[in-house]
Amino acid sequence: MKRALLLTVLALASFMVTHAWASAQSDTCVADYNEGLYAEAAVCFEALEAEGHRNGDLLYDQGNAWYRAGEIGRAILAYRRAKLLIPRDGDLLANLASARERTRDEIPPPSARGFILGTLLLPIDQAATSELLLLGAIGWGLLFLLAAIRLVRPFPGATGGIALGALLALFGLGGSLFQSWEQSSRPIGVVLEEEVTLRSGRDLQSRDLLVLHEGAEVIVVERGSPWVQVKVPEGPRGWLPSETLGVAELSSRDPADSDARSYRTDTTQGSQ
Repeated sequence: MKRALLLTVLALASFMVTHAWASAQSDTCVADYNEGLYAEAAVCFEALEAEGHRNGDLLYDQGNAWYRAGEIGRAILAYRRAKLLIPRDGDLLANLASARERTRDEIPPPSARGFILGTLLLPIDQAATSELLLLGAIGWGLLFLLAAIRLVRPFPGATGGIALGALLALFGLGGSLFQSWEQSSRPIGVVLEEEVTLRSGRDLQSRDLLVLHEGAEVIVVERGSPWVQVKVPEGPRGWLPSETLGVAELSSRDPADSDARSYRTDTTQGSQ
C-alpha cells in the first residue's frame, strides 16, 4: 500500500514538473514571437514539440512563426500537420490559404483521391483521428449496452438503438483506420528549399521534369534516402532529394493533445 502511494506521489510530481517546464517554455516561445524574433520562436516551438508536447494549437503557432520569418515552406508544413489535429479551425485554414498565396508554383492543393471519393469522404476529412476514435468508442459502448439490456428485458426501439450504435462504431473506428492508412501510405509533402528540380530518376543525371519552389505541395509516393518519389498534382511523377521535402505527418508516439500551453500567436496572417 505504501509503495503504491509512493509511486502515485512520484508520478504526480513528475507530471507537475513536466507541466511547469512546458508552460515556461511556451512563455519563452511566445516572448520571442512578440519581440519579432520569429525564426527563434519557430525553433523554440519545435523544441517544445520535440519534447513530446504537441497539439494542434502548438503546431499552428509554429506555422505562424515560420510564416513571419519568411519560411513559407516550413509554415505550410506546420499548418498541414496542425490540420491533422484541428481540421475545422477557421484561423488555421485562413493562414494556410494565405501562405499558399505566397508560393510561386501554380499547383492546386494535392489530394490522393478523385472528386467523387473526396466528396463521399468529406465527413471523415472534417474530423480529427482522435475525434473519430472517440465517436467509435461511444458507438461500441452504446451497441453493447443496448444489446445487454435487450437480452434481459426487451424494450421498444432497441433494434434502432443497436443499429445506431453499430453505425457510429463503424463510422468512427473505420474512419480513423482509413485516416491512419491514408496518412501513412500517401502523405503530403512540402518543398522546403527555395528551388529544387524534379527528376525522372534517383540521380542527378536523370532527366529534368519540373522545377518546384518553396511551399509546393505534392503527394509522397515512395520514401527512401537520399531520394523520395512524389506526384505533382495535375503534373508528372518524379524524384526529389529527400532533404528538400518535409512530410506532413504525426509520429505514432505523439499524443493528440498535451500539457503545453498555446497562446494563439495570430489570427489570420493575411489581415496582419
